[in-house]
Amino acid sequence: MPKDWEHVEGLMNNTNPSRRVYTDDERLKRACLRSAMHIRGLWEEKGSSDTRLLEGLFIPDDLTIVGKSVNCDATACREHVVPRLVIIKECHVMLERGLSDEEIADFILKHTKIVLISPFERERLDSKDQLGMRQTMPDGWGFGDDIYARLRLADIQWDDVGINRQSHLGEGA
Repeated sequence: MPKDWEHVEGLMNNTNPSRRVYTDDERLKRACLRSAMHIRGLWEEKGSSDTRLLEGLFIPDDLTIVGKSVNCDATACREHVVPRLVIIKECHVMLERGLSDEEIADFILKHTKIVLISPFERERLDSKDQLGMRQTMPDGWGFGDDIYARLRLADIQWDDVGINRQSHLGEGA
């Protein structure tokens, strides 16, 4: 096989010897920084950005899933412990205050966590005739408070999924 094709094949198989291998912590920090940079770019151009910048394409689930409900089965639902809309709105406030991409990335890292919950639990959490907190945090909650407050208010019990990134896990269930 010609040398240039060996290089292409190595890239496709992630066996390129010149490709650096990143730890999960490094991958997470880089992903959060990429999201922060995209949030800034959209905010500068149109005055807003998109909550999808905090989703798996930018910040992979294997870096953000921190727990699984004790009631969860094969029909698990991904639940951001702090709704993406709440995080994005605060990122916009931070941009207005002149904070750097690195500061916003640190904020995103601390608040973008997912717990897998059951459809029943999601319904209780999101439904307007129940708790109605699909895109909000509990009344009186503020940044710096318990990021798991919505799940606790909904009486959702969960177990840590065993991720070794303690800096990302923050406080437990």
